[in-house]
Amino acid sequence: MNLVVMWKTNKDFRIIVLLLMMAAIFYFLSLMIGDKSTQCREAGGTWLKKYRECENIGLKECFNIGGIYNFCASPCRHYREESIADVCVFKCTEVCEFIRLSK
Repeated sequence: MNLVVMWKTNKDFRIIVLLLMMAAIFYFLSLMIGDKSTQCREAGGTWLKKYRECENIGLKECFNIGGIYNFCASPCRHYREESIADVCVFKCTEVCEFIRLSK
C-alpha cells in the first residue's frame, strides 16, 4: 500500500524504480547476447552456432548461462518442411535458446 502511495506522489521514487527496471532489463539482455559456445560445452551441451542454441542441457544449466529453456524442442526444427517426413521421428530434445539479432 505504501509503495502505491509513494509511486503516485513521489516523482523521485518513480525515477529510481524505472532506472532499476531498466538496469535489470539490460542485465538480462547482456546474459543472453554474446558468445555462449564455451559455456555450452562446459555445461555438457552441444553448441549449434548457426541457430545460437545449446542442445542437451538441463533447465538449471540453461538458466545459469542466461538462455531460454525449451524442454521439448523438435529434433527436426531446423529442417525444411519438404524433408521432415523423410528424416524425422518425433522425440523431444532439450534446447537452451539465445537471442538472435539476425537470421
